[in-house]
Amino acid sequence: MAIVEQFIASLQVGDSASRFGSGSVRVSPTDARAYLAAADQTARDATKVGLLLDGMIDVTRAAGTQYYKKWSVESNFINDAFVFPDSDDAIYRSNKWKVTGKTTNNGLPALDTFYIPEYLITGVEMESNGVSADLDEEPIANLVVQILDTALSKYGTAFSEVVSIERNDI
Repeated sequence: MAIVEQFIASLQVGDSASRFGSGSVRVSPTDARAYLAAADQTARDATKVGLLLDGMIDVTRAAGTQYYKKWSVESNFINDAFVFPDSDDAIYRSNKWKVTGKTTNNGLPALDTFYIPEYLITGVEMESNGVSADLDEEPIANLVVQILDTALSKYGTAFSEVVSIERNDI
């Protein structure tokens, strides 16, 4: 058995029930190293992994707040101005985006799924079913671009297509 190096980019946010929700996706060693080697947060944000993590946070209700947010790639970068959202804010980690994409596993077609906690209640154009986000409208369209450009499936293969991004209350 060969030992392989893997990098995971993660986002963690705090919710109104004082719990944490997180979403993680594998990224390439080259992209992760570029993120970790960046001189400061502005430079990290400009890397492929930084853009992916920003795309992930942009589709959550935690974006633009001082609520707890943690971006992680081997090393943690933590917002130390953490406060849990008030219970009246109704922000919960169980309100997730379920992201499903096409990829391959050992050369065979496969689907893989990852989750992003705390989906936006407003500001995302939804399909007529009320569950699926419109993949062609912002901020979801940007997230799709970042996933296809940077994210790897759990099999270590690139996503060739984002099939759906759905609200998944679990």
